Amino acid sequence: MKRSFLIIGLGRFGINIARTLTKEGHSVLGIDNNENVIQKFSFEIDNVMKLDSTDSEALDSIGIPEFEAVVICIGEKYIQNSILATLLVKEKGAKRIIAKAGTKVQGKVLSKVGADTVIFPEKEMGERVGKILSSNNIIDYIELSSDVTILELKTPGQMIGRDLIELNLRKKYGVTIISVKDSEGNVKTPPDVNYKFTAEDILTLIGENKLLKKLHFIDF
Repeated sequence: MKRSFLIIGLGRFGINIARTLTKEGHSVLGIDNNENVIQKFSFEIDNVMKLDSTDSEALDSIGIPEFEAVVICIGEKYIQNSILATLLVKEKGAKRIIAKAGTKVQGKVLSKVGADTVIFPEKEMGERVGKILSSNNIIDYIELSSDVTILELKTPGQMIGRDLIELNLRKKYGVTIISVKDSEGNVKTPPDVNYKFTAEDILTLIGENKLLKKLHFIDF
């Protein structure tokens, strides 16, 4: 499913998120106030624009509520701009705000002014966030190596009401479910083979990347 994302700030972190989302087939608008940066990356992502993210009227012109998420990637030495941009996009109806922080203190401030998620970069985290945003059901994504990944995800529709015996994931795909967290926060590690998965469950599983890709009901 193609989604639309706004990336504010096209430094190393921002451009890696933009690249990943673009490769995953999503629509990306990248904005930065540096004309040289705009020219450099104009051929890599769908749309780039020189725009001051601390200018309220300028932000109105791009339709903040239309984006699935806004990712604020302004450099940490410009933390005041990052805070103001977070405040503004929050006020303008951003569905989800992810903000970059350089320190825990900066992260706390960004959370208080409206960031739903605060992350601490650089390139590896950018790729990770891009992968999470690109998926319908992945909540978290940890690449243990180039071959093996741990995924935290919402229960895929095809698993609801079925148990591990019926699904037979390990034998069919070499995928192991490490734990299940139910709607009340109870964690079963590992889940009983007869446990029937519900739509509210959060699953943590591990497997080889090439095998995870064969699970058509997981956006990986």
